Amino acid sequence: MKYFYKYTPEIILVVYILLFIGFKDIHRPWDRVINSDGKGYYAYLPAIFIYKDLQFKFVEGYEAHYYPGNRTVFKEFRTPVGDKVVNKYFPGMALIWLPFFLLGHLFAWLEVFPRDGYSLTYQYSIALSALFFLWIGARVLQKLLLRFKASSGISSLLTWIITLGTNLIFFTIVESSMTHVYSFALITGLLLSSYNLFHSYKPKWFVLSLFLLILIILIRPVNLMIIFLIPFLAGNFTLMKESFLRLFKSPSALVFATIISGLLLLIPFFIWKAQVGEWIVYSYGNEKLHLLQPHFFSILFSFNRGWFIYTPIAFISIFGLIGLYRENRFRFFWMIGFLIVFIYITSCWWVWYYASKCGQRVFIDIYAVVALLLLFLIRSVESRMWRKSLIALLCLLIAVNVLQFYQHYKWIFPPATITRSVFLDAATSLDQQARAYLPVEAIKEERTFSNDMEQESTWMNMPTRTELKSHKGRWSSCANKKIPYSVGLETPVSDLFITANRIIRVSAWVLTPKKKTSATLVADFQTGGFSVSYNPFYLEQYIRPDRWTKVECAFYVPRNLPPDATVKVYLFNPSRYLPLYVDDIKVDFLSLLEKPEYLKIDGVIMPN
Repeated sequence: MKYFYKYTPEIILVVYILLFIGFKDIHRPWDRVINSDGKGYYAYLPAIFIYKDLQFKFVEGYEAHYYPGNRTVFKEFRTPVGDKVVNKYFPGMALIWLPFFLLGHLFAWLEVFPRDGYSLTYQYSIALSALFFLWIGARVLQKLLLRFKASSGISSLLTWIITLGTNLIFFTIVESSMTHVYSFALITGLLLSSYNLFHSYKPKWFVLSLFLLILIILIRPVNLMIIFLIPFLAGNFTLMKESFLRLFKSPSALVFATIISGLLLLIPFFIWKAQVGEWIVYSYGNEKLHLLQPHFFSILFSFNRGWFIYTPIAFISIFGLIGLYRENRFRFFWMIGFLIVFIYITSCWWVWYYASKCGQRVFIDIYAVVALLLLFLIRSVESRMWRKSLIALLCLLIAVNVLQFYQHYKWIFPPATITRSVFLDAATSLDQQARAYLPVEAIKEERTFSNDMEQESTWMNMPTRTELKSHKGRWSSCANKKIPYSVGLETPVSDLFITANRIIRVSAWVLTPKKKTSATLVADFQTGGFSVSYNPFYLEQYIRPDRWTKVECAFYVPRNLPPDATVKVYLFNPSRYLPLYVDDIKVDFLSLLEKPEYLKIDGVIMPN
């Protein structure tokens, strides 16, 4: 077993590589590695080395060529400042990625891929960087645990728990270009080097600690809060004081570290100057910390990405504070102080849930703290039976987390705001569901039309009724090559609402012989017989082959429709070979309150 313990980080790396190969499909436009916020962090590199353009005018080019044409994964990171723009993200990730970018550039040249910064070689290079930092983080974490007198077996176990039992796995494999796996490795490295600085003093540990701290700041400045944990690593005030006094006995190390750190810290100022001619810019625009409006308990316990809800291992680790209190009260007070400050500050961000997938992502950066607290918890349990039970529970939660990783990757958890009902729907499913989750309190009035296909009616396309299949009763509607449109509703728009903030919610039961389908659920707004806003909802990822499946979606009604506008709601099947059966259609016309939070509800389709 000693070799298994010794090479735990390498075994974990192999597991991650297999998961990457099994799940990630870089060749698909919506599944690129360089995505989401990562587009902004990465853009410095092609801007400087390829396009010579710090105004980032090349964005539209790579979006059109490598990403979905409907701009569903478009990320705007350019903040206007006067008549110019700045990249809202700090350049720390670009420094981290520079050698990997150059590697991708080399392979693009050797393999004759486009040397545009976004072709497949660059995507794979950034994926490689995430796996590399995952390995570094795991290796450093295991060493840190050993420094705190964990046995080789416990240090190995806790490394497995952190890497497979938390959302670190999602943000390494799926969201590789987000900052979190890199910050996790750097912060864990900072904790280890600072511990070494206090307990086996050498000037190099100060140089390394300061260097890592500056990189951490250049990636996410708010992570400067990690300095509040530095006294915890010393263990007592006397040792901390003595260690810092020693620094002045090594002036060369102090001067060298200060020069290197100063040069690194100047990078964003020079970039701002090059971009807009100003030395200091707040690049996040209207996105700010609201320090008097914390969401302290929501960021921990909310079904909408609450840390403890989606990462129960983190909740269990909090009980490690009891063991820490018994071992070292100095460390206990610094640890609890750091946690309160970190949670408070992060919960004050303007969007406190960070539009995160797979739980609360901002805490990934400090998962070394979770590992240490778990160590103190395990050490505090004296009963052998209870200790085994605790370890068994932690291992079970690894399995739960891997399942949740799968559910988030498959979009079973929707990107919309997650309520208790949404969470329970998703947590108990292995299939993605087409559901429209609307806040009940937003609805001022509701009008409903439905058709179970059992009777003739004035709805459109009634000749498509058939007795071949049905969800309930005898009849359904069959959209095929003869008539590709299902039974549908056509009605004037003006008489259906009492507010200008309007949504149409549609649900239906559908059946197709094969999952592969191009069928859509459509809301088509027309005037004078011509379409003015055609809005499709694609069904392929939700339909189960040869099984009746309920689909539901919602569309915002355009605000500038003329008084004579009508809407047609139906299902469209363009296939010449595969029929689509439709039953039990329900259409809700919802008048919503005119409040800012209801003008763009997550998951509701905006009009074309």
